[in-house]
Amino acid sequence: MSGFKRKPLQTADELTAALRAGVRDVPSAVVEKPERAGEGGRKPKAPKTVQINWNASEDLARMIAEEAAKAGSTRRFIARLMRDAGYPVPEADLNPPDNRRRWSQ
Repeated sequence: MSGFKRKPLQTADELTAALRAGVRDVPSAVVEKPERAGEGGRKPKAPKTVQINWNASEDLARMIAEEAAKAGSTRRFIARLMRDAGYPVPEADLNPPDNRRRWSQ
């Protein structure tokens, strides 16, 4: 070994200054993520749901199914009917999250 002894850095300021000098020309690797609605940048949770189950005639069931297909879902269809009738319908029911399973290829 040679007789060279490294001088230990004494303070946090000296350490910070030494590190800055060594990485001055290194590009930043920080990736900015787009802002998402919700607390702490997390995806907002959908409100709790309950299942509604009731009996109807076949003709009414077919009408609801046809109109629901046009609206995108039975939930959307009924929520829009209620909103148009003057009820305060939550946004989550007018535009529910798409939770269909997606298969990666």
